[in-house]
Amino acid sequence: MSRKPTYAELEQRIETLEKERLSWIRAEEALIQSEERYRMIFNHSPLGIVHFDQDGVILDCNDPFLKIMGASREKVLGFNMVSSTLDPAMRAAVQAALWGELGLYEGEYLSVTGKKSTQLRAIYNSLTSEEGKFLGAVALFEDISETKRAEEALKESEQRYRTLVETMNEGLLIRNERDAITYVNEKLCQMWGYSREEIIGHPSTDFLDIPNQHILREQRIKRRQGFHEPYEITWTTKDGSKVPTIMSPKAVFDEQGNFKGSFGILTDITSRKQVEDTLARQTKELERSNAELQQFAYVASHDMQEPLRMIASYVQLLARRYKGKLDQDADEFIGYAVDGAKRMQTMINDLLAYSRVGRLGGEFELTDCDKVLDWAIQNLSGVIEESQATITRSPLPTLVASPSLLGLLFQNLIGNALKFQGSSPPDIALSAERKGDTWLFTVRDNGIGFDEQYTDRIFIIFQRLHGKGSYPGTGIGLAICKKIVEYHGGQIWAQAEPDKGATFSFSIPLSQQGPQQCSPCNKVNP
Repeated sequence: MSRKPTYAELEQRIETLEKERLSWIRAEEALIQSEERYRMIFNHSPLGIVHFDQDGVILDCNDPFLKIMGASREKVLGFNMVSSTLDPAMRAAVQAALWGELGLYEGEYLSVTGKKSTQLRAIYNSLTSEEGKFLGAVALFEDISETKRAEEALKESEQRYRTLVETMNEGLLIRNERDAITYVNEKLCQMWGYSREEIIGHPSTDFLDIPNQHILREQRIKRRQGFHEPYEITWTTKDGSKVPTIMSPKAVFDEQGNFKGSFGILTDITSRKQVEDTLARQTKELERSNAELQQFAYVASHDMQEPLRMIASYVQLLARRYKGKLDQDADEFIGYAVDGAKRMQTMINDLLAYSRVGRLGGEFELTDCDKVLDWAIQNLSGVIEESQATITRSPLPTLVASPSLLGLLFQNLIGNALKFQGSSPPDIALSAERKGDTWLFTVRDNGIGFDEQYTDRIFIIFQRLHGKGSYPGTGIGLAICKKIVEYHGGQIWAQAEPDKGATFSFSIPLSQQGPQQCSPCNKVNP
């Protein structure tokens, strides 16, 4: 017969049962909380989540997975991921999870409806209980279509960049913050004569001689300060030759403003340098030749004066002493000789004046053109009065010029209008007008004019449109005008019609600061 438990034992048993009950309640609550957390993660995860059993049949899934699959929940639940017509690689990943291994899949997936193609990344893992019992598998799915498109776009952009960089006609190099070269394109390799392997990792100074190393260091300081002006630098090639280039640099800084390196575009200017050197030599030779020609013209015209004066004097003496004593032919021949000597003297004097343009009295200063014109008109006052000419003028500017040469220019143009007058007294008008950064001067007359087909000819030395018997002069006056205008950096031209007068126009730049090249001699006057 069994013993009845005592009251104390009953209380102990009740207490034990109560603890077990509370423990089960807490375990149930924990399970409920765990289930809630799982469901929260399951339902609100941006990734697709699927749970399938030991045979690969889908037991549950969330909405993102349905969206990725492109199908309704009814079609997805019960779907066998092992025996289906899925991508073989995906089936293999599922099977690996069912074997207790980690399954990975990345590729293109065509939706159940066959209308949507999706780039997927999936991770499959087996699912076991705490006791180690196999419960199936779970998988996480991520739609990486946008990522793939971005990667493809980046790849295409990179390819375009590579194609552009490798086919560009300029050299390109990229340097880090220590000036070590990290990238060069094919053109730069050709320019320097080195392979990429021979260049990458070396500092830029390894490819420069000492003077150009100094240039690079100075520019590096400026570059780190944010200055990116192009500069000229000469590189030393593998065979020791020199390649002059224009370097266009650009510094790179991080968000904190720290210098991270730079890249530079190198333009080979070897051909340009060769042309510049050739032009410099030709210019120097031309200046020397022009100086010699200028000196020759001056010396020749000056030194020829004395023997010509002697010839003219003796021929005139013959004319005075023997005129009428010899036959008529002799008198005529002597007259020709005297006339020729006088014309030769005039031509030599004019040539001397032409050679002196810019060499004597060519100093530039602030010049009042009205005062210069007064001087020119005063010099021609006798001819003006004799021909009963009328001269009208508008106010003229004050500009930087040679006052003596400008006065000679006005004198020659007015004298030309007086010489080639028509049937009525000369009517000459002078004016000046500002045209942007240039002053435009105009001299109009009512003279005999000329055919415009001869416009270029009238400014050539010793070229005349009329016979020497019709109008006096040697045809050098307008050539002197052209030389004076071009000496001031301007241009001169003419418009005319026969018997309707002529208009001579010339320009002088407002920014004129000194003598310019003039033609036909092209000499740069001091």
